[in-house]
Amino acid sequence: MSLHAKLMITLLLAGNAILVIELLRRKRFSESYTLLWLSVLSLTLVATWWGGFHAALAYFFGAIAPVSTLTLLSLVFILGMLIFFSMKVSRLDAQVKELAQELALRTSSSPGELRTPRPR
Repeated sequence: MSLHAKLMITLLLAGNAILVIELLRRKRFSESYTLLWLSVLSLTLVATWWGGFHAALAYFFGAIAPVSTLTLLSLVFILGMLIFFSMKVSRLDAQVKELAQELALRTSSSPGELRTPRPR
């Protein structure tokens, strides 16, 4: 990989790190997600500047070109993130359903009648 490409990747990673830290500062990101993304950015930076990393990965996976190995690892990472966020959404969906049922039970005066909750 050329020096120009490495510098461009480093600039993009630095921009992403600044964005992640800014999102944490504005309380739009939790600390655990910030740590996850900063770890991913750090590993990507190390992989960019470590000379034999791409060739070693290609040899390990039996790939002909190092680019195909990076594409495979990117797809595995994206799949892992999709599964993780699907689990989070499913858990939140179950919590919303449970809270809605609890609210309906608390606001009903009789088993067959529902009334609207009072505004606070």
